[in-house]
Amino acid sequence: MDEIEVPHRIFEYLLTGFVEAEARDLARFYSDGKVAHPGDPFGNVFAWLWDNRRGTAMSAFAQCLATARDNTPDGVELRMDDLIRGLRFALHSTRLSDAGEFDAVERALRAEMPEHFGGRTDL
Repeated sequence: MDEIEVPHRIFEYLLTGFVEAEARDLARFYSDGKVAHPGDPFGNVFAWLWDNRRGTAMSAFAQCLATARDNTPDGVELRMDDLIRGLRFALHSTRLSDAGEFDAVERALRAEMPEHFGGRTDL
């Protein structure tokens, strides 16, 4: 795989724009109670971040959740559980799709997401 080096600030801009776009697409097609699939590209980026910059992976998930929640149609509520279930599907082509690996990801998300939302546990 070809790699390119980018300055940290540029990386942040690229990641923020990517996560925002994926979250808006997710929100546009989400219906209550369905799986909130963030997309395979998001899954691939999340998996890479998980292996290389775990804190950034957590922040990307939090940003995706917040943006998707803010952009769902009126009256539609997107919950963290819905996005976690969808993330499992988005990770299908990564090593994180293995049951034990995904269980560790899910535990970490459930433990750390409240701090990204001011301590809220009603996500």
